[in-house]
Amino acid sequence: MPQVTAEETFELAKRGLIWRVSHAWEMAAAATFHFGFIIGERDMIALSREYFTMSTALKVELFQATWTGGAPAKTINRRLEFKDLTPPVQWYQGVTPGTLGAAITGFEVESTSSNRVGKDGDKEPFIHTAMTSYVLKVTNTGSGNQPFMFAADFRIKNPQEY
Repeated sequence: MPQVTAEETFELAKRGLIWRVSHAWEMAAAATFHFGFIIGERDMIALSREYFTMSTALKVELFQATWTGGAPAKTINRRLEFKDLTPPVQWYQGVTPGTLGAAITGFEVESTSSNRVGKDGDKEPFIHTAMTSYVLKVTNTGSGNQPFMFAADFRIKNPQEY
């Protein structure tokens, strides 16, 4: 697959092919919050991802797993002219995961104050497999009831990409 670059991302956004999902919520210490999404007939490329919390610690894990329930997360096309189009992948917030098993990937951060983690789509894209269900688990491993925020840019993999 060709390298994902800032220039490519910008060009695809201009063409209306980049989507952004985002959600903000509050969560108590030791609590978890789950996002679920199912990939359609073509692979999905997760580009930049952003996580923020006022909590002193945050843990994020991605699983290949089924899920139920939840509500559609706000998803908008990066080209605002196309904001009313149906997204190619609908993310759901507050889902109930099935059996999670081992995490595919993830990270954990801790600090004395808030935590902000940005995963750069130019250097850290993930390609999610077509016809597969995923669960993203966010855990407040830090202090008290705190605000959390998650956002990700994504696109469908082009047929000519390997």
